[in-house]
Amino acid sequence: MPDGYTYVLSEAASEFAFRLPPAEQKRLAYACRQLTRNPSREGDYATTDTAGRRLQNLLLDDWVLTYWADHAVRELRIIEVVQV
Repeated sequence: MPDGYTYVLSEAASEFAFRLPPAEQKRLAYACRQLTRNPSREGDYATTDTAGRRLQNLLLDDWVLTYWADHAVRELRIIEVVQV
């Protein structure tokens, strides 16, 4: 995949991140940046949103990140982060 993707957090993902301690915020930001290096990465499982878009769900330690790649604008849309 081409370089230059950025990640965008949804409101729900941002609220989750803001509640984390600073060290965990940094860990989450690092994980998101790593995902932008391979925006087409398959998650551990896929789901579909109400618009019919295929969402990837990736288990990272004690979080599940739900995301999709918007290749038209070169963004990785992280729509949900949940603690497991």
